[in-house]
Amino acid sequence: MASLADLLRKEPSGFTTARPLGRRGKPLFGSALNPLLTDADGQVLVWAVSDQFSTATVTDQFKAEAQLYHQRYGAADHFEGLFRHALTAAGASVPDEPLVLDLGSGSGVNSIVPCRRLFPDAWMVATDLSGELLAILADWVRQGPQLERVICVRMDAMSRKLAPDLFDLVTGASILHHLDEPDVAIARAGRALKPGGHAIFFEPFSGWAIVRLALERILAEAELRKAPLDPVIEDVLRRMVEDITVRSHLQRKDFDFSQLDDKWLFQRGYIEQAAKAAGFATVQLVPLNDHPTLYRDTIAVQLRLSAGRDDLELPDWATAIVDSFDQGLNLWSKREFMLEAAIVLTKGERREPHAG
Repeated sequence: MASLADLLRKEPSGFTTARPLGRRGKPLFGSALNPLLTDADGQVLVWAVSDQFSTATVTDQFKAEAQLYHQRYGAADHFEGLFRHALTAAGASVPDEPLVLDLGSGSGVNSIVPCRRLFPDAWMVATDLSGELLAILADWVRQGPQLERVICVRMDAMSRKLAPDLFDLVTGASILHHLDEPDVAIARAGRALKPGGHAIFFEPFSGWAIVRLALERILAEAELRKAPLDPVIEDVLRRMVEDITVRSHLQRKDFDFSQLDDKWLFQRGYIEQAAKAAGFATVQLVPLNDHPTLYRDTIAVQLRLSAGRDDLELPDWATAIVDSFDQGLNLWSKREFMLEAAIVLTKGERREPHAG
């Protein structure tokens, strides 16, 4: 197979666009690609899909603040473990040299890097709406030994520009909950996959409502005790309650989600319905959080990430409230009321028509 980089170079004189080729000469995309970022030698580092119908937008968190986002949320080792766990738990097999489409790659640290470790001979197409984040990924790719095996393309995850029935694996590390219409992205993934191929997404679920209940009780108890929380902690807790409340709301028309980075906390039924409509044959949800101190650890992480500080701790009485929730739900219950889960979807095999 020719390198993806070779296949993405500009066409001969007289052509103004590049059309990347896939296996057996099939195009990877249904429309022209245009260079978005080149190096000093003219080598294209990031491409862009021409899609006049895309209405998706991306906030400053993923553009002007791309480097900060990359540093704050990068967790390659963690996501490598999640990919490995999801594939094993779901019994999903991947070819030795898979063609992989990654949706919402960002800087690639949580998706491309782990997948390169798990599938060192993979051919990977990294996509994202943020050219700034893809530039970080492109810089990492060109420093590696297999530059030709990863290409970066700015593209809307809900775009129809991907060729059908071509990819062995579609991945998305925390992308669906950022989208206005995640069911459309699931449908696009199903269309892009070969029959028998898999899609794997890591997403938050409505089990966060239990965290919300714990936080609301802490806030109410602080008033009853007349023991104000640290102002920074109180602010984080109140914002978490509001965020969980809005993202859990089933009547989407009641809120304007367009300016929110995080839009969804999913329900099992929503994912199953979207996958069925997209033509997937099987849907498996693999819970990712079930340890004894789940809620205590989750709130501690959110305090650190939201405040950007490592020195914030709940008072002992508030920690006792959180611990009561941890003790009140056994591991099976925590798996049922998932905070996070791997969504593993398998496309059905194509059925040949009967002769006759």
